[in-house]
Amino acid sequence: MDPPDRGRVGRAAARPPGHVHRAPAQAARAQQGSGQVKRFPTGTVLAAGALVWRVKDGELQVLAVHRPRYDDWSWPKGKLVKGETLPACAIREVAEETGKDVILGLPLPSLTYPVHGRTKVVRYWAAQVADADSKAVLARPRILTAPKAEVDKTKWLTVEQARERITFPDDLRPLDRLEELHRAGLLDTVAVVIARHARAKRRKAWLGHDDARPLSKSGIARAAQLVQLFAAYGATRIDSSPAARCIETVKPYATAAGLKIKKYPDLTEAAHAENPLGTASIVASVLGKRRNRVVCVHRPTLPTVLAMVRGAMRPATEGTLPSRNPYLPAGGVLVAHVADTEDGPFVAAVETHLVKHQDVGPRVEAAVGVSPEA
Repeated sequence: MDPPDRGRVGRAAARPPGHVHRAPAQAARAQQGSGQVKRFPTGTVLAAGALVWRVKDGELQVLAVHRPRYDDWSWPKGKLVKGETLPACAIREVAEETGKDVILGLPLPSLTYPVHGRTKVVRYWAAQVADADSKAVLARPRILTAPKAEVDKTKWLTVEQARERITFPDDLRPLDRLEELHRAGLLDTVAVVIARHARAKRRKAWLGHDDARPLSKSGIARAAQLVQLFAAYGATRIDSSPAARCIETVKPYATAAGLKIKKYPDLTEAAHAENPLGTASIVASVLGKRRNRVVCVHRPTLPTVLAMVRGAMRPATEGTLPSRNPYLPAGGVLVAHVADTEDGPFVAAVETHLVKHQDVGPRVEAAVGVSPEA
């Protein structure tokens, strides 16, 4: 639980000294960066949460929580624990504070403010309550609800009710963006999670066929770590190159969620080298499907894969695509949030997840809209 040392009651409430207020669009751009990895200074406190939304009786509603210790209303959120990714943290905090399992959607503006002499960054996503039989939820660990001393009330609020009820004015910034996306018809999206396979054994040290080359020890560990990242985005379909290193990257999630892996020979390195259009056609097909999914690919295929994602982007798309080789590190993930529009699939936002957030220090990387350096 975080202490209430921000301005309270209404948009005109005072902000703490040194706090820089940005309009929603400016805040989003500040988090996205300009194609470079975002690294937080040593001592940065990282937290994550979500604005859980639904449409009821034609009105957008958002789930708020009340903390009795501080007598404030806010969004479910909390700090990372060791080894946790920001999306997994958001999922856990929502479950703890509301008792609801959710699926993450579009990224929303982050908040940055000082807490006890340190800088705190809170990442937010839009989220929806998961179906009762969600395979993604099966892959998650059991999460206990927070005691009443921490959160004693939850309430669905309309946007206007939320503007009156939410205690801290800066907490309305992600709400502003949520409402903007809803009005544009872009809030209900599908997540296409593009994963580069985790680190494999070296080619020079492998005597068998390249497609049979397995993951290294660090790659196996990364594959296990990806389970909760894939689960956060509600993947119910797994598409992959049939190469062993790709299958081994997604198999832990497939096992945990009870899903089958669909193998596409056109996603292999060799097939792509011979016919990149075959790879492109698969990615184009995936972007047009209405199911959250993971697609596991190889580094040499990424220029083609990303070109197809870029083709479905518009100037309004949040975030930037990786532009430098190797585009994603081994085990890196790019999430494309795809909206279904009259003009076809539209990638409304992209975000990258490069490393686990185990140590909050100079090498911790932002989770949204940034691109890895080569």
